Amino acid sequence: MRSDGLRVLMLSHMYPSPVNPTAGIFVHEQVRALRSLGHDVRVVSPKGWAPPLMDRWRAYHAVPGVDVIDGVPVLYPRKLTLPGARLGARNADAMRFAIAGPLRRVHSRWPFDVIHAQMLVPDGWAAAKVGASLGVPVVATAHRADVIDLPSRSPALARQVGDAVASIDQIVTVSRAIRDSAARWGTPRRPIVVVPNGADTSVFQPHDMAEARRRLDLPVEARVVTYVGKLVPRKGVDVLVEAMGRVHSMRPEGAPLLVVAGIGELRESLEARARALGIGDRLRFVGKIAHDDVAWWMAAGEFFVLPSHSEGLPTVCCEALNCGRPVVATAVDGTPEIVRHEETGLLVPAGDAAALADALVRMLDEPGLRDRLAARALEVGQDEFTWLANARQTAECYREVLR
Repeated sequence: MRSDGLRVLMLSHMYPSPVNPTAGIFVHEQVRALRSLGHDVRVVSPKGWAPPLMDRWRAYHAVPGVDVIDGVPVLYPRKLTLPGARLGARNADAMRFAIAGPLRRVHSRWPFDVIHAQMLVPDGWAAAKVGASLGVPVVATAHRADVIDLPSRSPALARQVGDAVASIDQIVTVSRAIRDSAARWGTPRRPIVVVPNGADTSVFQPHDMAEARRRLDLPVEARVVTYVGKLVPRKGVDVLVEAMGRVHSMRPEGAPLLVVAGIGELRESLEARARALGIGDRLRFVGKIAHDDVAWWMAAGEFFVLPSHSEGLPTVCCEALNCGRPVVATAVDGTPEIVRHEETGLLVPAGDAAALADALVRMLDEPGLRDRLAARALEVGQDEFTWLANARQTAECYREVLR
């Protein structure tokens, strides 16, 4: 360890590439914040390999072997990948095989102090095996799927998660809820540390609402609510559409415009359901948006909505708070650690369209509520949920494990 900062090898199968520049953007933001504190961070991000004649996997062949993203050196070794998660518990073996040689070669030229893996399985499990052979400690961050979804898929995966919990030198989780889930699968070597996600405050900051609406071609005088995220079942956007139908019946002359930014398998069915409810004109689907534009879409709305059935610690809520927007969200997993009921937003039960509709109407109609929550949301966001705050806590984890 050197006084001028640490050498950190960040390992994550989730990381931007020229083929998918927004994949794992939250990992990239953490890397940038760590580098801003004086740490030398380089990334290894295994990408899928499949036989070259399979057209559906053609995009993998376009990922370069090495790249530099915002000054961050990135190595993309190839890893065996099969569709539909068919490798099961063997996926972690494939990860270990993919990274063992590259990490040894990198370490021989650039002796890193610590490996930081994103997700306990497959990344953390594989990193623990390789790190032990190199004599390098491993820190791994659990996000959600690795300790909630994976163990339920098979006994073999549950055992593998337990092995990861027991073999990784320091486990970090993005929320207290995820910490408790991780601890159920094994006995960690050190007490699990909670380090919440954050937002890039150079991008996510308050903007004038009228300016944002003019910029995005939205009606300046309308009531506008925003959602940004995937259009997949776990995100509960179908419940949000049902809630919007209820809001329309409660305020037929003043239902807000819901702006939905994101892509996913449910878009067509969501649009069809909105038409069936008579609110097709009250929803605007804008598709995939650039990461740096998300703050403007948030600024265009009076508040943000996240109706998920499950979350780790949703970065998008950290971003909303730093934009000065309160959040209406479901009380699942780590979300209440950001969206604090009656403080930075309103919480409702997951899957309850009636309760969600009531919360939306309350945010729209209760005098002073939205302004009070917005002011507190910005304070909490800037104090607790930035990538710089995350990087400081993460670096302290590195130092502790090296001691």
